[in-house]
Amino acid sequence: MAMDDSRPPISAAEIAAGQIATIVSAAEQAAADIAANAERDAREHIREAEREADNIRNDATREGTRLKEEAQTEAVRVAEIARKEADQRIETAQKAADEVLAQAEALSNGLHQLAASLEGQAESILRDVQAGHRRLMADLRVGGGTVEPQPTERRDAAAALEDLEIPTWAEGGGD
Repeated sequence: MAMDDSRPPISAAEIAAGQIATIVSAAEQAAADIAANAERDAREHIREAEREADNIRNDATREGTRLKEEAQTEAVRVAEIARKEADQRIETAQKAADEVLAQAEALSNGLHQLAASLEGQAESILRDVQAGHRRLMADLRVGGGTVEPQPTERRDAAAALEDLEIPTWAEGGGD
């Protein structure tokens, strides 16, 4: 091969300067490639982080919805239990009130019967006392003095109590 004499000979400094320029140019290109790759990777990481954040947000929303539905279901269940308990208590209270009313009515009827019986007994005792008084007064007018009681007509307190009628509701002995 023949050398081309039209070109001047290249010095070592020029060769070194050319090599340095090539190295600097390659380094700049590599730096630009690295920066472009870094930007692309950063954008990909950002997109991945956004996707992950969306997934977490969606999972949290689903979990929140599930928990809310469970809480509503539990609230309905508890409310139903409370309603049933309230209904039972109301029913028990109504039964107790009905029993108390029935007992009060029975007591009232018994007291009316007792009052009627006592009234009848009082009238009978009054008649007996009035009859005894009339006999005593008549004996005093006729005999003019002492009166001897007649055993057939005499009524003592024990006999009067034996004639007293006890109402049937009071005979039970405090059931």
